Amino acid sequence: DLANTVILADTTTEPNGKPPKLLTLAGDTLVWAKAKQDDSDVMANARGAAENAARDEYRRLLYVAMTRAAERLIVCGTQGAKKIPDGCWYDIVHAALRDRCVEEEADDGDGEVLRYRKGEAQPGAASERQTSKPSKAAALPCWLSRKAEAEHPAVRTIRPSSAEEDGARPAPSAGASAALKRGSLVHRLMQSLPDIPAERRASAAADYLSRAGSDLPPEERAKLAIQVMRILDDARFRALFAPGSRTEVPIIGKLDIAGREVRVSGQIDRLAVTPEAVLIADYKTNRPPPSRIGEVPPAYLRQLALYRAVLARLYPGRAVRAALIWTEVPDLMELPAEVLDAALAQVKPA
Repeated sequence: DLANTVILADTTTEPNGKPPKLLTLAGDTLVWAKAKQDDSDVMANARGAAENAARDEYRRLLYVAMTRAAERLIVCGTQGAKKIPDGCWYDIVHAALRDRCVEEEADDGDGEVLRYRKGEAQPGAASERQTSKPSKAAALPCWLSRKAEAEHPAVRTIRPSSAEEDGARPAPSAGASAALKRGSLVHRLMQSLPDIPAERRASAAADYLSRAGSDLPPEERAKLAIQVMRILDDARFRALFAPGSRTEVPIIGKLDIAGREVRVSGQIDRLAVTPEAVLIADYKTNRPPPSRIGEVPPAYLRQLALYRAVLARLYPGRAVRAALIWTEVPDLMELPAEVLDAALAQVKPA
């Protein structure tokens, strides 16, 4: 398709007609080219053919670009301290037309251009360019003197699981390695056992602990299994570990915090949705774990408060109940609604 005006804006860059590394020999055999000085006669001929083909393609593209112009073709580029590359598009066009061009003032009056015409110039064209210059400064646009409108602040993203800022993550202490081991075993059991039929969970837990927790005394492994089964059978949150519950559920939503919209993004360790309620839980490895809600780090409370607030919007009319599962004990601690409401009120939007 033709256009009245075509502008070739970047014509002084290095010609890109370089031969490929794979050269074609007789019989369509492909050979990987090494250094040019190591070429045999056959390789030199193949390299020369590839260079000629690349050069022809580079010039063919110039021809295609130039012949799209119906009335005016503008060839321009930039030149720094160095000479423009030999063989670039600008060099090719300039070499072909320089003896046929006339140096004239640019249309906007800013500098000189080389102009080549096919046919005579239109009468009055030069005088029109001269008289088209504004006799006085153009009026400034009104927006230039007006105060910029205040931009709406970007929506802030809160990642509830980032609790380190509150010092919630304990410093390593004596016995930390063993505690981490127990916590890891409990976490794995809490993730996997809900997918196993209830009547097989106890034996599955014992089998897993005998393998993954072989460095623990048998009585400690048995105690861990009993404690985990007690959490899974807890009547308050039994649905959280029933078929259909989910583990490691990504969550994202928007809340209005103190009159400002914020985005909440995180991951819920365990979630179950029932016709009556939504149950969520988060695993924590604190050593030693809090025994009372008043000892729970505020960051943990805010984390579940934010998740609870997002889920309340997704499931209107259903209670959203939240719990912390301390893997060190292990134990399940349900957080009362009033505690979570107070924690949500402490969240800062900025």
